[in-house]
Amino acid sequence: MGELSMTFQKTDKSIDLRNRWGPARGFLLFGLVFALSITFSDATPVARERVIAIKAGKIQTVAQGEIENGVILIKNDRIAEIGAQVVIPPDAEVLDFQGKFVMPGIVSPDSNLGIYKKQKSKFFSWSRMPEGAGKNVAFYPVLYSIDPEHPDYSLALKNGFTTLAVSPPPAGISGLGAVIRPEGDKLEDILVKDKAFLKISVYVNTPFWNMLKGSLEEAQRLLDEQKKKAEEKAKPKEGKGKDVAKDKAKEEAQKEEPTISESAKVFVDVVDGKTPLLAECNGPDAVLHLLELLSGYPKVKLIIKGGTEVYKAGLLLKEKNIPLILEPGIDVRSDFFQPIAERTNYVLKCQTLDLKLAFQAPGNVEEQIHLLDYLNELSQCGLKKEVLLKGVTLVPAQLLGIDSLVGSLEKGKKADLIVLKNDPFDSVPIIEKVILGGKIVQ
Repeated sequence: MGELSMTFQKTDKSIDLRNRWGPARGFLLFGLVFALSITFSDATPVARERVIAIKAGKIQTVAQGEIENGVILIKNDRIAEIGAQVVIPPDAEVLDFQGKFVMPGIVSPDSNLGIYKKQKSKFFSWSRMPEGAGKNVAFYPVLYSIDPEHPDYSLALKNGFTTLAVSPPPAGISGLGAVIRPEGDKLEDILVKDKAFLKISVYVNTPFWNMLKGSLEEAQRLLDEQKKKAEEKAKPKEGKGKDVAKDKAKEEAQKEEPTISESAKVFVDVVDGKTPLLAECNGPDAVLHLLELLSGYPKVKLIIKGGTEVYKAGLLLKEKNIPLILEPGIDVRSDFFQPIAERTNYVLKCQTLDLKLAFQAPGNVEEQIHLLDYLNELSQCGLKKEVLLKGVTLVPAQLLGIDSLVGSLEKGKKADLIVLKNDPFDSVPIIEKVILGGKIVQ
């Protein structure tokens, strides 16, 4: 009986112990759940993927032809799928543009939008060398002069320009151009590519050629020195003089490197083929002089922005596979001795030579936004639709080295596109919507 009572006493104690800790366990569990809820509530939520499906009557991809009654599936800011049989996810936002024409956003290869331009003098100048022709400001990055909120950019975007290559003002060796997207509050928001090319304005005069020639020669000398140093460094050290050679190399390394100007550094990249050279040449003589000067620099990636007579140097440009930027138009000339206007379709002449063409509308923003109108007129004058279309999309993107991002509607590229009422080359161009990075901006 005594053993039994002792057993019951132990059992009662164990029961009392559980009853005493039961409420405490509940409080501990509640505290743990509360702490976890605070932790997860403070954590940054995972952004939900934005999915948009665009239905269109006709999609002009540029790279892969046209798609009738197709779908463009956009995830965040990129094209995820494009075609006639694309399956639209149930959670996608559908934008129905049936009966409309969709094409890539316009890529401007050499714009001056948003950059201060000095007014030309109203008086005739007897100077044979334009102001600024003898300046070398190769180190000047135009990016520092760009105002992201400049009204030029919003107007350009409204009219289908989704990518702009902005050049510095003409000044002989003018400086470094940049590529931007015309929407954003800060430079980092709009910047696509800094130091995208070196812009020069070619003048047929001795001071300019001496300046350009000297810059190229200095850059080549610096490259040769760099190559020589790299080869010497790579040579194996042998024999008894190994330690002596090692000490000598150490002493040379401790010597101060010669100071290289910022302009020289830019030209080193040009001569080495890392930075394209965009040369504005008004006439064929400027083109011929420039090609002769650059014949000793095979790595230079040259782009010519030409005037109305540049087609006269077209055979040489074709032979050397040099792309050309043109203003879309027809040259009309008349004077006192020739009262009947002479019309020259210089763009058609360049097309006949099978040159690689990009188009840049002239003038200020009010003129440049009519680019599609100019192209429509040219299409009525014998220009191929494919040449005109690629000239404002894929070709300028290739020249700027950004064709992996823009220039055509393909899987993986930026969702930059224009929705038009009809094919802009068959009727008057009427833009209804502009989409930048998958977002409707107009």
